[in-house]
Amino acid sequence: MSENNNPPDGGIDPNTVRELQKARADLTALRAELKTARDDRDATRGERDEAIKARDGYKGQLEKQRADFEGKLHDATEAPTKAKSDADEALASVRTASDRAVIEAEAKAAATRLGAHNPADVVRLLDLSEVKRGESGEITGLDEVLTAQKEARAYMFGEAAKPGAVTGTTTTQAPPRKGEPTGFDARNATPDDYAAQKRQMLASV
Repeated sequence: MSENNNPPDGGIDPNTVRELQKARADLTALRAELKTARDDRDATRGERDEAIKARDGYKGQLEKQRADFEGKLHDATEAPTKAKSDADEALASVRTASDRAVIEAEAKAAATRLGAHNPADVVRLLDLSEVKRGESGEITGLDEVLTAQKEARAYMFGEAAKPGAVTGTTTTQAPPRKGEPTGFDARNATPDDYAAQKRQMLASV
């Protein structure tokens, strides 16, 4: 009986074949595990990217809300200051207009006393920028301005009004002569003055 020199498996050790098959199976399993790991990694990266985008979105919203809040806080803080500034400006404007009206009225009266033919024209030509009205209502600088105006434009003035003389529609009151009783001044009378006047009137009845 002759020896078979060509076995069907080519003479490979069966153990080696089993090891190769096991190695191939392990490699296939490793490849599957590697694919699963890669898929998990990609999914994790996607979740991370979504989380970053969400975080950035929330951050942007917070920044916008903070900016809006700071703007409203600034407006709320500035509003009282602006209101006070506007009120002070309006009050100053009213005070300036009031002072101007009082100064012009006093200037007309003073021009009349100086004998101005047309006090309104005299006042229109006056430079009243240096005439001031104090806190208590006193007016300063008007006499100097009117005196300068009378010297510069003497043709606009005549004789100064004398007490008791008729000037236009106004009659000035002459001062009482020495020894004559003065008239009763109700505007400046005291309660004692009223009582004395009443007694005098009752005595003359």
